[in-house]
Amino acid sequence: MRPGLAQYDLASLLYDPYVDLSKAEQDELLGHYCGEKPTGEFLETLRLCAMQRLMQALGAYAFLALRKDYNHFLQHVPKAVRSLRGIVAEIPGLELFKQLLTELI
Repeated sequence: MRPGLAQYDLASLLYDPYVDLSKAEQDELLGHYCGEKPTGEFLETLRLCAMQRLMQALGAYAFLALRKDYNHFLQHVPKAVRSLRGIVAEIPGLELFKQLLTELI
């Protein structure tokens, strides 16, 4: 783990495009981590961290594929976009971004 928000590390585990967890598995692990169903500020911060993590991953995949010719990273783009759509759908005030994401892949 790196210094910073615990929610970022948790988001990296639960929503990383390399990890294939169902929504039920994500919820179960999240509940286990928190000791109960998370609410409020913790959950809001987790969603924002997940959104940031997924956008960072998508940028890295694009860079690695387009600049370094590591095209195998492109296989993770559809899952990253789907995960990002799911996270953004739960964050109020991002309607334009939600619309943009529906037009991808």
